[in-house]
Amino acid sequence: MSEKKGSILPSLELMIIGVFFIGFAFWAINKCSDTQSKYINRAERERLRNLEDSLGRKIEATKSDTPKTSPIASPAVSTAPALSRLYVCLENLKVRKSPTTSAEILETLPLFEEVYFLNEVSDSSTTVNLGKQTVTEPWIKVQTRKGRAGWVFGAGVHYYRRKHPGSD
Repeated sequence: MSEKKGSILPSLELMIIGVFFIGFAFWAINKCSDTQSKYINRAERERLRNLEDSLGRKIEATKSDTPKTSPIASPAVSTAPALSRLYVCLENLKVRKSPTTSAEILETLPLFEEVYFLNEVSDSSTTVNLGKQTVTEPWIKVQTRKGRAGWVFGAGVHYYRRKHPGSD
């Protein structure tokens, strides 16, 4: 009889530990999903706020530029293309006048600075040593928060706020 109790106890312990780990796994996955959706919702609200601000500035600029006329009924559809938001992932990323490393530097951007993709990519790629890694990427045309348009090295921007793993 002592042999049966001895053989049941370890299997019961293993079942309890297994149930605990499965429960923990479900809890962790649920927490990660909630956190991810929270960040996505925050990023979407921020994007919409920035879009509203930029559209408000454009509307104010057109109001001051156009002469006063009688209002004409027009649909409230914006013809301005929506710009994709990118984040700087290399410290001191340089915005250049043209897509080459020898071009004039227009601005230097800090890590995690927000820029807007202007839907232009260079035809050629450039190889740059980032410290831990050598990367070959095309150049990307972006607009900074200050409204300045220029070219940045493709590995220097990303859709998420993260530091490039190949940089020092």
